[in-house]
Amino acid sequence: MSNVEVYVIVEGQTEQTFIREVLAPYLSYKSIYLHPALIGKPGHKGGDIRFKRAMSDVGRLLKQRFNVYVSTMFDYFRIESGWPGRKSIQSNDSASEKARKMEHETMLALKKEYPDQSVEKRFIPYISMHEFEALLFSDSEKLAQIINTNPLKIEKILQECGEPEEINDKEQTAPSKRLQALYDKKYRKVAMGKIIAYSIGINTMRKRCPHFNEWLNKLESLKS
Repeated sequence: MSNVEVYVIVEGQTEQTFIREVLAPYLSYKSIYLHPALIGKPGHKGGDIRFKRAMSDVGRLLKQRFNVYVSTMFDYFRIESGWPGRKSIQSNDSASEKARKMEHETMLALKKEYPDQSVEKRFIPYISMHEFEALLFSDSEKLAQIINTNPLKIEKILQECGEPEEINDKEQTAPSKRLQALYDKKYRKVAMGKIIAYSIGINTMRKRCPHFNEWLNKLESLKS
């Protein structure tokens, strides 16, 4: 099997570390090699995800090498209101429906901007619902053990929201905000995110997070 290389544009160091140290090793066994790249100029710390900036980065990577793929991992919670597809989202849409609408419109916009770069074949947009930290709610017992809290508190959140990817995108109820509220110490996003993700494992995340699983299915189907 030939190797497949995928550059994944991410919004911050938390996602960059997750891909480099947890997701990339998992997919490397299938000869799919992920290379996380922070959005924007060097020194950008994330959290301000603008479509023009993302479109520029995707185009640059597509043009550099014709035989690589480009994907994204941006939190829906952080994406600007003017992002393609954002205004078409309805309040009763599921997390997967929200993401698919935005990914579809993002694909259309990139195809229009870069008509000579085989965008439909080489670009795999992924919007993380509603935030990367939602994946960390895939295993209540392991999450509770690491952040030293009662797993019933985590289960209560999941009962309220339905599944990890449905956890809210409100300022005080987003996944990362809930983690901080559950943890009796300062929640260090980069370090703790990696530790929890590694403990839970990608396979468990795939079972509990259908849109995340859908993204990995697309990556696994790529051909060199």
